[in-house]
Amino acid sequence: MTTPSLRPALLTAAGLCLAALTACTPSSHADAGAGRTASTTASPSSGTTTTDGATGTPSPTGSATPGSPSPASSSSTPGRSTPATSATPGPAKATPAPRPFWPRATFGGLTFQIPPSWAVNRESDQYACVEPVRHVGLPRMFGCTGLAIRADGFIAGYELSTYKPGQPGGWYAATDVQPCPVSPRLADGSFNGISSAHAAPVASGLRPVGSHKAWYDRWSASCWNGYRFSPQAWYLPVSKVLILDYTGHAETARILESVRFPG
Repeated sequence: MTTPSLRPALLTAAGLCLAALTACTPSSHADAGAGRTASTTASPSSGTTTTDGATGTPSPTGSATPGSPSPASSSSTPGRSTPATSATPGPAKATPAPRPFWPRATFGGLTFQIPPSWAVNRESDQYACVEPVRHVGLPRMFGCTGLAIRADGFIAGYELSTYKPGQPGGWYAATDVQPCPVSPRLADGSFNGISSAHAAPVASGLRPVGSHKAWYDRWSASCWNGYRFSPQAWYLPVSKVLILDYTGHAETARILESVRFPG
């Protein structure tokens, strides 16, 4: 039987033990939970980085959701601009087709290219017609269906006068009425002549012939039936050469461009 005087002391001791046991148990559970949390989630302020499985680029753990790819900005360095993506190149420019081969011909001390279907028909040392080999039915002036070249010595101008740049009718080296380049006969069979041979040039100036500059003139002419054409002339006073295109040919530009001079 317990002595009454000891009961209060026993009750006090039991209370102290119970309080100690209660206090120890919650404390140990709280530390374990904190340890597990720290092992899976880093503190935002710790600065710890991990490898982003999507890109292999380090990124802050707290800035990305697990299982989601990191934002594009995570791979760029702060304070530096990301290089711009180069534009897709456009289609390559087509290479111009090479010009067809033209053989070279010589007259009046000049050499020049002519189409393979053309020839140089020399009438004298001073005059030649560079024209298509097959020229039947083509516009014809002074018997020439292509380019007329006058060279060396006296060069005739209007009505066989001396040729001068800017001369009215300088292309018309004849003293009679010449037939129209096209349809030399009218519908009734009568003669169809040229009506305006002495007109002043409608265009003048310097134009290139090969590596030289030539005096250029263009006139307006017409026939009795109303047909109109534009004779042109390139005069080289030093080389003493006059080149005439009476009716206009697509080949003229390349022939003039290809001219080479002696020396």
